Amino acid sequence: MAGRRTEKDSDYFRVVDDAINSYTWAAVVKLQERGIIDDVLGPVGQGKEAKLVLARRRDGTHAALKIFYPVPVKFVKSRYGYVLGDPRFRGLKVRNYLHLVQVWCRKEFGNLSRAFRAGARVPEPYGFYRNVLAMRFVGSGTTPAPLLADVGLEGLDDPDSVLYEIVKSVERVYILGGLVHGDLSPFNVLYDGESPWIIDWGSAVRRGHPRELDYLRRDVERILEFFGSSIEPQRLLKRLVERGSWRGPIDVDEEGWLLIGGRRIVDD
Repeated sequence: MAGRRTEKDSDYFRVVDDAINSYTWAAVVKLQERGIIDDVLGPVGQGKEAKLVLARRRDGTHAALKIFYPVPVKFVKSRYGYVLGDPRFRGLKVRNYLHLVQVWCRKEFGNLSRAFRAGARVPEPYGFYRNVLAMRFVGSGTTPAPLLADVGLEGLDDPDSVLYEIVKSVERVYILGGLVHGDLSPFNVLYDGESPWIIDWGSAVRRGHPRELDYLRRDVERILEFFGSSIEPQRLLKRLVERGSWRGPIDVDEEGWLLIGGRRIVDD
């Protein structure tokens, strides 16, 4: 059922998913009009707050459409804490749940863009409109890469290498991107068989947020706990914060580690 559609193509939009209403479908059409996507192929995944739909771009590559449900059933007030206190949303007054979903989509696109520019391993963002975010599809063919939580440590050939790649991304985002993911866990990391990809950036907050260190500590603890790492969470957190205050030049070594004062974050 692939192909370009119009806002009135209700038969197709029911085939894609009966949870996607005309408001959402109009947003998908807008992304087509802007040339961000071409064909819509169908749903490939579902989460508590969004549906993942596969699309094709004009160059033949695949894109993932993260479609936030435009209803308040599962998108609740817990999200306010990640918006309030963020300097980008100072003075924002959320009018209703639909407005909150729109703000959340815009926030996730902005966070994902900052993380991508910082050199973190995240899906490349392509664009957004209303409650629909378009980004690089991570997977094989039309099959999405599994979550790290589903792969498990037993499914990793080199767990330490995967952990280090995540740490590199966390550090790059914190120091170069000025962000804290805020909800990092094995359930927000995809594993494509070789590399981890950090997803779900809607919860990320800018440095300076009142709960910046609380969120950063939780991110660090969750990842280290999953890998059963001998790295002390408090020690890694302290190093992140110290390195984040560095005002000198920052280099990158051949393995992608940031060199601050000539040292990597994992150097003794």
